[in-house]
Amino acid sequence: MRAARVVLVAALALIAAPAWGGIALWDDYLVLSGFASVSAAKSDNATPLYIHRRFDDDWCFDCDTTVGLQLDSQLSESWRASAQVVKRPQDTFSDPQFEWGYLGWQLTDNLQARGGRLRLPLFVASEYYYVGNGYPWARPPIDVYGTMLGITSFNGLDLLYNYSLGDELELQLHPFYGGHNHEKVDFGPSTLKVETKVQTGVSVKLHGARFLLNFTYFYADFELDDEPDSLDVFSLGGRYEFVQWELWAEFERDKLQQAAYVAAAWNLDSWQPYVMVSQAWKRLESTSYIAGVRYNWLPNLSVNLEYQLADARNGSSGQFTLPPQTLGEPTEANLVTLMLSYNF
Repeated sequence: MRAARVVLVAALALIAAPAWGGIALWDDYLVLSGFASVSAAKSDNATPLYIHRRFDDDWCFDCDTTVGLQLDSQLSESWRASAQVVKRPQDTFSDPQFEWGYLGWQLTDNLQARGGRLRLPLFVASEYYYVGNGYPWARPPIDVYGTMLGITSFNGLDLLYNYSLGDELELQLHPFYGGHNHEKVDFGPSTLKVETKVQTGVSVKLHGARFLLNFTYFYADFELDDEPDSLDVFSLGGRYEFVQWELWAEFERDKLQQAAYVAAAWNLDSWQPYVMVSQAWKRLESTSYIAGVRYNWLPNLSVNLEYQLADARNGSSGQFTLPPQTLGEPTEANLVTLMLSYNF
């Protein structure tokens, strides 16, 4: 609870920042930006829900706490550098995650090469996964965005090629390659050690004036607790804006899991009511129904009030950290969230 109060005070203090596009520390050569989210959340099930957040039947004031700082530097006309450090929901403030840190080279007007620690471009919101103001709901649908066990970055190289197909239509090709990534996933009673030898794939995005389509293929050769394995991941999704409506949908498939969601948000000036249905099947069997409203207090400060029904189906643990039946609990959880999100 103390950590949540620290984040809230820091977020409110930063409202006085001179610009919402970041703070220029040294002309335009060095720019600082950041984001923070903090919530009060409570489930009616004693079994912890979501491995990286662990909501239960006590009010939690730091299960969602996320704080990030990013430095961007335009070194020359062709070279730029960026670094981002994030205290994710599963991290402590003393041990944040180095989410990305790369050097970029603009080879041509349409082609950029980057090297270092980079974000995995798996889903529509992957690039801004931890930025709460980047999407209407309190948090991205865990059924889909949690399929990679919370692994969101890799060490390696990528290329970004943008090709104009018209005045309001652009195609982006994004091949990437990396390896030797080490992650630990804490499930509570146990911790998984994930060592990835190869991570490679390609993301294809089609941007329009009111829509975005994303397709990604991702291959990983890894060891899970010293047991070798491999994974082919396919994801397809998009976002579409129509009058006052904002529609989202994504689908993910690999040999262990399949997951999808559909969502709609209604933009009413400062208010944004929304609904979502998400589902996972195969290894985990779960369904989530979400309804909420977001209030945009300022262009860079929002509040979400959200209700979610999470259901573990067919004897699966679903999105719980362990089967609820083992604690004598039902397979459903009603989760209520009040979240504050800020960025500068």
